[in-house]
Amino acid sequence: MDTVFGRYQLIEVIGEGAMGKVYRARDTKMRREVAVKVLAPELATEPGYRERFRREAYGVAQLSEPHVIPIHEADEIDGQLYLVMPVVDGTDVQALLNRDGHLTPELTVAIVEQVAAALDSAHDQGLVHRDVKPSNLLITDDEFVYLIDFGIARGEAAPKLTHTGSILGTWGYMAPERFTDGTNDACVDIYALACVLYECLTGQLPFPGETLEQQFTGHTTQDPPKPTDVKPELPAGFDEVIARGLAKDPQQRYETARELAAAARQVLDDASDPGSSSNDDSEPASSSDARVRPQRLDAAPGKTGSARPAEGDQPAPPAAEVTATPSSDAAPPWHRRRPWQIGGVAAALVIGVAGVGAIAGNPTAHTVSQAGLTSQPPASAPVVLPFTGLNGPTPVAVSPGGTVYVGDYYNNRVVQLASGSFTETVLPFTGLNRPQSLAVDSAGTVYVSDGRGQVLILPAGAAGQSKLADNGAEDPAGVAVDTAGNVYVVDTPNNRVLKLPAGGGPQTVLPFTGLNAPGGVAVDSSGAVYVCDAYNNRVLQLPAAAGTQIVLPFTELGFPTGVAVDKSGAVYVSDSLKNQILKLPAGASSQTVLPISGLNHPEGVAVDAAGNVYVTDSNNNRVLQLPAR
Repeated sequence: MDTVFGRYQLIEVIGEGAMGKVYRARDTKMRREVAVKVLAPELATEPGYRERFRREAYGVAQLSEPHVIPIHEADEIDGQLYLVMPVVDGTDVQALLNRDGHLTPELTVAIVEQVAAALDSAHDQGLVHRDVKPSNLLITDDEFVYLIDFGIARGEAAPKLTHTGSILGTWGYMAPERFTDGTNDACVDIYALACVLYECLTGQLPFPGETLEQQFTGHTTQDPPKPTDVKPELPAGFDEVIARGLAKDPQQRYETARELAAAARQVLDDASDPGSSSNDDSEPASSSDARVRPQRLDAAPGKTGSARPAEGDQPAPPAAEVTATPSSDAAPPWHRRRPWQIGGVAAALVIGVAGVGAIAGNPTAHTVSQAGLTSQPPASAPVVLPFTGLNGPTPVAVSPGGTVYVGDYYNNRVVQLASGSFTETVLPFTGLNRPQSLAVDSAGTVYVSDGRGQVLILPAGAAGQSKLADNGAEDPAGVAVDTAGNVYVVDTPNNRVLKLPAGGGPQTVLPFTGLNAPGGVAVDSSGAVYVCDAYNNRVLQLPAAAGTQIVLPFTELGFPTGVAVDKSGAVYVSDSLKNQILKLPAGASSQTVLPISGLNHPEGVAVDAAGNVYVTDSNNNRVLQLPAR
């Protein structure tokens, strides 16, 4: 069709609903494929709709949680409201249920954990999804889940601007209070997520019925069903999780979506470890530790021990106390990078605000394994550094003097731990929004990029920051600095790496080719630049003054996120999908896996002058040091 709509070339219709059409399109300015949703013209004339549209689009656009599809643009052309979003490869959970009947407990819990992260992020911003159901959960081949269709989401305190005054949620997942008094708050999303948990485990809705009257009766009067009545082979603990998640009284439910997910994970862990606390009276993990049940790192499963380096290892700050068992490796990672990384794939489309969710292609042809990831064998222990209160630590950097810097993603701060210190310091950055990359130069100047597309600079000892000059990078997912002070910025959505000369001057685009969602970046003492090419599952090296890149011989990478290089030229990569850290010695043709067990979404990696390796174990909210061997 090739219709021009502003700066977008509309290629084909790939979704259509009562509220508009969805097009696969070409953004002629940014030169990328996108999804453009053009809303029905009559909506723009409905009283209050423009207000709702802009408010909800803005609200969703503020969510940087990677399991929520981002909105690139929301505007109006010739009186037609429209939205622009990425194109994503995947199918939906409903298609899996239609194909398989029900899902394995491992895949089910992994899905619920990721959706919970998206919901809690929205709830923190005062947004309620109101339509959580399997068809609104997109899942990729790698079992990464996106919550889609925030089309009926609205601020809790905002006026109730619902299209035509109708009930927009799907009856089978609606909390009792929505039927009775129209309440819409975070509790209704948690209830719906519990319905999804039940359906994925059993293949049935918790309260079957095809009419509104049947659904009303079930959700408002009947006791929560027990999954084991349908599938006796399921762990009995799921019955208790569903009973609380589907409690009629919202105050009796889990306080957060992550708390529900953590309780489900606990059941799964206890079932896989008969010697665990499945028979005690302990409470499920709270929302604050929903992503992790800590462990002593030097112990094999079921053992105990102290977390300390072996005799003769490099000294390190004392380890933080850790006290419980590791989370299952069956759960795929929660990619903390902003979801610009999904922008170049073109098999399925997810649509956000205003009520349409469309998937292009044949969802039944898309295969998602339910096998889960295999557990890593016990390994020699790293040290847990004494950072406190971390919530999703993502980037990590280390200075020549051994000071460790960590981007505390959900707390919007950067913390440092000086070499030999027991106490962290919060650096005086202001206005951070989801710090996603860090670098530190030889003078101790710290560089941090965040979800607002900015790179902030804080000289050593300074009380205030400055901002790196505008370089055209939309979402700088990676930043590095070399010994000469040149700064390297990864412009993820535009698939390029920029070099900004020390002292100013024109920037250059480094001659990397074929990038698809580049992320982590590093530079060695010779000036060679390394970048994680995430969606191509590879790591590239561009030697200093060279015009041709080299693909490093890492094999079977799942999702490379962080990269570092030591003084010997050895390259380290964090694989957040396979929960491991890889090392490629200089000149080697094969990699080794570093002995760090129990990782859950390792995001950042750094190495100091002594060869100690630092890893942000993001979903376990900790930073590890593997002493030099």
